[in-house]
Amino acid sequence: MRPIYAFGGLALFVSLPLAARAQEVATVEVTPAHASVVAGGTAQFSATARDAGGDVISDIEVAWLATPFPIAGADENGLVTTMRPGQIYVIAFAGNASGVAILDVAERPVAEVAIEAPGGTETVEGGMLRLELLASTELGDPVSGVSASWRSLRPDIAEVGPGGIVTGSAPGRATIVAEAEGHSARTDVTVRANPVAAIEISAVSDPVRTGDVVALSAGLKDGDGRAVSGAPLIWSVSGSGGQVDDGGRFVAERPGSYVVEASVGNVSGAKVIEVIPRNDPRRVEFLAFAPIPEGVQAAEVWPVGDVVYLSTIAGALYVYDISNPGAPILADSIVVDARLLNDVSTTADGRVGVLSREGASTRRNGLLFFDASDPLHPKVINEYTEGLTGGTHSAFIYDHYVFVTDDPTGSLRIIDFEDPLDPREVARWEIEREDVRDYPADFFNVAPQRWLHDVYVKDGIAYLAYWRDGLVILDVGGGINGGSITDPKFVSQYRYNHSEIYPPDFIAGTHAVFRYGDYVFIGDESYSGVVDLHSREQFTTRGRLHVIDVSDIERPRKVAEYDPVEFGVHNVYVAEDVLYMGAYDGGIRVLDVSGELRGQLRAQGRVIGTLYTGTLDGFRPNMALTWSAVPHNGYIFASDLNTGLWVARLSPAPVP
Repeated sequence: MRPIYAFGGLALFVSLPLAARAQEVATVEVTPAHASVVAGGTAQFSATARDAGGDVISDIEVAWLATPFPIAGADENGLVTTMRPGQIYVIAFAGNASGVAILDVAERPVAEVAIEAPGGTETVEGGMLRLELLASTELGDPVSGVSASWRSLRPDIAEVGPGGIVTGSAPGRATIVAEAEGHSARTDVTVRANPVAAIEISAVSDPVRTGDVVALSAGLKDGDGRAVSGAPLIWSVSGSGGQVDDGGRFVAERPGSYVVEASVGNVSGAKVIEVIPRNDPRRVEFLAFAPIPEGVQAAEVWPVGDVVYLSTIAGALYVYDISNPGAPILADSIVVDARLLNDVSTTADGRVGVLSREGASTRRNGLLFFDASDPLHPKVINEYTEGLTGGTHSAFIYDHYVFVTDDPTGSLRIIDFEDPLDPREVARWEIEREDVRDYPADFFNVAPQRWLHDVYVKDGIAYLAYWRDGLVILDVGGGINGGSITDPKFVSQYRYNHSEIYPPDFIAGTHAVFRYGDYVFIGDESYSGVVDLHSREQFTTRGRLHVIDVSDIERPRKVAEYDPVEFGVHNVYVAEDVLYMGAYDGGIRVLDVSGELRGQLRAQGRVIGTLYTGTLDGFRPNMALTWSAVPHNGYIFASDLNTGLWVARLSPAPVP
C-alpha cells in the first residue's frame, strides 16, 4: 500500500493490483486525454498500457481513480460520475505506471430562481427598493451572475429596471416578475404616499477606526414635526472604501471622510463620518522552534497544561514538555499503525485523549484513545474502528462524546466514550447522498459523495464544515428543534458556490469551522490540482475565511470575510476577540475580531501580526505550511507541516 495523492487535507492510500507482467509496463495512455461534461453527467475513459518498446500490453489489470472525490468518482471500468463543477484528474494505474487525463466539469444549469428583497418590499412615491435574483442548481448550489429580465405587471404603480431596482410611481401594489434561463419568480411590492418631510441621522461622537461598525439611526418627521415610523428607509454612502447596509450599519476599509445618506423617496438626510486608521500596537513575537525528525510532516497541535501533543502525517504522535514555553523539549512519542494521524485532542481535564487515524496498513482506521493521566508519557489504551474503518479525518471532543467525520460515507458519527475502554456509537447524521451507481467497497473508498470535513460543538449546537455543501448546523441538545446527542436535528445551512470563488483547477471546499460569539468562522481549503503529500515540491494554496452571523441561528448569513490573497486558510481558533490562523504558506496569522464584524477584514487593517514558519531545511525547503495556531496560557503554539512546532506570543509594539 502506498500514498498517491492528497486533497482537502486527506490523503488517498491505494493498494494496486499486480499482474504477472506488471514490471513490463512503461507508460499508460488515458483516452480521451481531455474531455468535458456538465456536473451530474458521466464520461467514459479507457487506458492503454505499453512496454518500453511501445508495444501494447493487453493482459494487464487497470485501476481507476478520479480526484477530487467530493466532486467525481471513477468505477473499475473507467466510467467517471460527476457531482460538482471543477477540474477532475482521471488516473489509470497499471503495474507500476500511471496515466492522467483531465475532465472539465461545468456547473449544472439553473434549476430554480427566487426574488429576495434585502431592505423589504415597501417603498414610497418617488422612492426605490432593491430586489435581488437568487438562482440555484438542482443541488441548491447558488449561481451568481445570472442575467435576468425584469418587468412590472403594474408599471403605473411601480417600475423596475434591468438590475431589479424598483421605483415607486403611485400608491398601490404591483407584482414584479424576474425571468432567467427558462425560470421565473415573482414578488409583490407596495408603494405608499410619502409621509416623511425631514430626516435627521444620529450623531457619531466617538472616533471611528477602519473596521469599526457604526449602527446609525434615522429620525423621521412629517410636515408637522411629528415622528414617523415604518417608512421604508434607503441607506447609501459616498466615499471609496465605505459601505452601509440596509439596517444603517456603516463600516469603512480606508481612513477618510464619508457621507452617509438616508432617504425616503425624495426626502433625505446626511451625516459626515470621519474614519481614522486602525493601528493595533500588538505584534506576534517569535519565541521558539522545535523541529521534527527528518522526513516527517507535522499535523495538528494540541496544548494542554504543560504539554503539547503534535500529530503527524505518519504514524507518530509527539509529546513536548512546554513547562518552559521558550524551550520545548521532546519528551515522548506514541507510534501506531497509520499513515496519517490528523486530529488530536483531550478531554477538558486532560486525562483522556483521542486521535483520528487514516491509512492503517490493516485498513482498520477510526479512533485511538490514549491515557494522558501522565501527560508527558501517554499510552494508547483502546481503538474504535466499528463503522470507521475507511478513515476518520477530524474528531471533536464534547463532554464524554467525540464527534467524528467518516471519510467513505461523508457522515457524522457520535461516539460515547464515557468508558474509553468500551466506546459505542450513539448517533449518525449525514446529508442525503447523490443517487449515483454503486462502487466496489474496497475500491479506494472514494465514490463521488458529500464530504464532511470538520466539526465544532458548543452549547448543544454542532457546526459542520461540509466541504462543497458549506456550513450545516445541527441541534444536539441546544433546545432548538428537539435534537439531542443521540438524535441530532437539522437547524439550518449556509451554502455558497466554491466554483465561483476559485479557479477550476483548484481543489476547494469548506474545511474548518469555529463558533465564537454571534459568529461562526468557516475557512475554505483550496490549492491547485492534486498534491502528492509526500513530494517535497512546493505548491500554491488559496482559501478564504467567511464570517457567518448566527445571531438568528435558523437564518445564518455572511457578513464579513478575510481573503489572504497570496496564501490560504487552514485551521482557525478564536479567543478573547483574537483569531489565530494556521495560514498554510502564509505561516501564522493573527486577526483582531473584536466588536461587530462587517466587510473585508484584511482591507480594514484587522491583521495584528504574522510569523513565517518556513525554514531552509524544512520538508519543503523555505516553504511555510502552517496547519494550526492555538493560544494557550498566553502563548501561541503552532504546527507547520514542513518544519515542526513553533511557539510565539502577542506582545505590545516596542517603544521607539
